Amino acid sequence: MKLKKTSPLLILLGVSSVNQAYASSSDIELIHQFHSEIYTEAQPVKAFVEDFDKPLTHGDSAFTYNVFELGMKYKGIGFGAQSRFDYLLAFDPDTARYTHTEKNDLPFERRNYRYYLRGKQATTNGVFLSYDFTLLDERLVITPKFTYFQSTHFQDAIVDGTIFADEIEGKLQTEYYFSKDILFKSFTPTENPEGEGYSFDLALSWQITPDLDIWAAAKDLMYETKYEGVGFVNGFTTDIPFTEREDGIDTTPSVRLRTSAYDQEIEYTFEQNARYYLGVNYRINNQFSTTLKARKFIDDTFVQATVSYHFGESWELFGGYETHSEAFELGIKTRHAGISVKMDNPDIEDAHYVNLNWFLNLAF
Repeated sequence: MKLKKTSPLLILLGVSSVNQAYASSSDIELIHQFHSEIYTEAQPVKAFVEDFDKPLTHGDSAFTYNVFELGMKYKGIGFGAQSRFDYLLAFDPDTARYTHTEKNDLPFERRNYRYYLRGKQATTNGVFLSYDFTLLDERLVITPKFTYFQSTHFQDAIVDGTIFADEIEGKLQTEYYFSKDILFKSFTPTENPEGEGYSFDLALSWQITPDLDIWAAAKDLMYETKYEGVGFVNGFTTDIPFTEREDGIDTTPSVRLRTSAYDQEIEYTFEQNARYYLGVNYRINNQFSTTLKARKFIDDTFVQATVSYHFGESWELFGGYETHSEAFELGIKTRHAGISVKMDNPDIEDAHYVNLNWFLNLAF
């Protein structure tokens, strides 16, 4: 028994191994997938979201990507509804140390801390359309996918500079655009900004031999949302200057900020960074196959090796290990459905990485 061709649309929807479902010869299919991935380097996920009170580990990024899709596929044409929540945070390790020191009332070092944060967050709801272009006697399939969506919630911020110990001293620059002001908590627009946007993904699946196939995908290869009525804070603070007087020194901070206060909201174009995936599947024999795959999110690269055990007519039990996240994955799938869980620690209190996937691919 040979492994049947992987559905390129499901690869595009979620490149995790649980989503590599089997293609159906039926003209009409119900397609559904849920993908939720969370990764936080400096703290376990729960502590990162709440109190930042776990022992500090080295790291400079955190992200979560979540997508829910439900649709149909007819003769290579896929269409349906999509809901997404994405969050990306890049930071200097010194920023994590400063935050950990502050939140846990620890003594500060008497030095300048590098303070750098770059954050992107968006919630969208929309519809998608895709098409499978088949070449080389259907062994090569290229699938572009276009998604149109609307959004009322986003954050796009860069804060860069230095802070001296726990004193109000240093240099900071900020460019901050938002639907809700969670940083300064003073400039949230009266009405939620209205946003319309699109994303473009591209996937490729090539069955080189009956036992060997490769696949690749680029998600958010193009991504843009235009918002109206956006709040913003742009400006800088400088090192605190001083003036001498007889009994001491007077200090006055220099702060220059331009904000959206007093109905000064603007139009703003929000963009996301692309994510890239690559994988190779090899069928060893009737019972075993192996997969090697990699993915890159900005500066984070993850490589995973997976081994699958095939049994029954089309059942597959698989497990794997991923570098960088140091996570183990375990899952099961058949022709029409599958589920997998990937974590670096079975105790959620100490887990830095959590990934849950499932899919349905029902033919009519």
